[in-house]
Amino acid sequence: MPGPVRNNPNAPSITGPASTRPATTTPSTTPAESSTPARPQGWTPGASTPGRRPQVPPALTNVVTNRVTDALRTAGPSSYELLPNRYPGTVGLPQVLQGLANSPQGGAAATKLLEKLQQQTGVMVPPEVLAQVKQNPAALTRALEVTPGQMSGGIAALNAAYKAGKVKNPAPRENVLPQKFDLAKLGELDLPRPKSELKEIAPGLFTGDVASTASDAEVKQNRVMSEVFQRLSRNATAAPGEQFEVTLNGKAHTSMDSFLQGLKDAGYDVSVRFDSRVANFAALKAAVPGTQPPQLVDVPAPLMIKTGITDALGKEAVVPAAHSEMMVFIKSGPNTQGPALDATTRYYQGTGGTGFFPANVHAEPEWLGRASSPVLKGADAMKAVRLAGAFTDVVEDAAKRLDLYADGYGITGVCNDSVAVVQQAVTGNATQYPLLMNDSVLLGELQRRLSDGDRTGDAGYRALKKAIGELPSDARPNPSAARRALESLPWESGKEPFQSTVDARRILGG
Repeated sequence: MPGPVRNNPNAPSITGPASTRPATTTPSTTPAESSTPARPQGWTPGASTPGRRPQVPPALTNVVTNRVTDALRTAGPSSYELLPNRYPGTVGLPQVLQGLANSPQGGAAATKLLEKLQQQTGVMVPPEVLAQVKQNPAALTRALEVTPGQMSGGIAALNAAYKAGKVKNPAPRENVLPQKFDLAKLGELDLPRPKSELKEIAPGLFTGDVASTASDAEVKQNRVMSEVFQRLSRNATAAPGEQFEVTLNGKAHTSMDSFLQGLKDAGYDVSVRFDSRVANFAALKAAVPGTQPPQLVDVPAPLMIKTGITDALGKEAVVPAAHSEMMVFIKSGPNTQGPALDATTRYYQGTGGTGFFPANVHAEPEWLGRASSPVLKGADAMKAVRLAGAFTDVVEDAAKRLDLYADGYGITGVCNDSVAVVQQAVTGNATQYPLLMNDSVLLGELQRRLSDGDRTGDAGYRALKKAIGELPSDARPNPSAARRALESLPWESGKEPFQSTVDARRILGG
């Protein structure tokens, strides 16, 4: 039997009559406070169609079935239970799942939730287990606790499904800049802001993103500079006629080194920081009944990682899966020559590819937290960006050569691995957890480049190779796992949303 489910005293009820359902897919994001907390009782029936799910090899499905069945038998207090008064604009996942169980739409909505939560692992809960979970929703949260080894195996299974033609590759990112672009013409560029959209998966329950408070002009600069870095990264192995060219203050650049030097010569400040926050796989939000326009509260639903590290009583540290990114800041100053380029770009490996992505397009819920390393400036910052560019090209080439799913995501690493490699190469210390890279794939690609007789970029390739060799895989126990799992927690003590994270900090020695 499940243990008692504690509700967030400051979270509003997420139930209500059909008349209170939002009529728009892009509601307001301002949470409403409630002085009378209520436990959800379900959602109003309505039409809902489950999305298409990746197919997974039966052997892996059986393993997951057994794990979920065990969780149904032994489910206790959920690791997703929220601590009271920490984040008032939230409602707990166990309460949402209980509401789903009381709704005729619960099965379809839960299926969509599982797709969002498990798309990074390649592991899907089969329909017969989902039917059991509907009778005991809190057990589902226990089933969504995975080990790094299970994550690694799930991603391998997803790649196997791709090879067998059962799943399709995600669509590649589209370029918005021409092959040759002068940054002096940035103001003339017609580049609408990407839409931030929410999709309703059950009455009053949404998944997706809402727009950040950044201005359209800021988002535009972030998008342009991210694509400039991304396409310069690819030039290292691009055919001469396919190389991207960016002009700054009348000088054309086709390499990352040249462009970074151009920024420095023009008086721009380039700095780098390594950040960690919770990976918001599900991106869930619930509408507050009776609010017009609909007001939303966040539903914290990260994937939980079982570290295998226990205390003297055998209690295991379970931490929310972290998302890592290297932040790159380009700032103009009073003596800067040329256009005022003030942009922030993020570097990491994701299902949408490896490389540079614009910052501040979508809002980030407060409960995700954020932990940041000391800022790197000068030569160290330039080195970090150069290595990130080189790593981007290495990963993309290896993925194409081996025909890997999602540009090699998972096999060649996840967000944590890509950032850890650069941080290790520049500072000699990585703080990310978990790390899942299959070293042999990228080491083979790096060795191929170091043996091709072309000395261009060799210093960077050697630095990447050394860093990869120094980093462990968390699919196996290793001495640095506890330290990195602790350092990856994106909240200071006393700010954790979950009791399970408070317990994990103690177990990990924090």
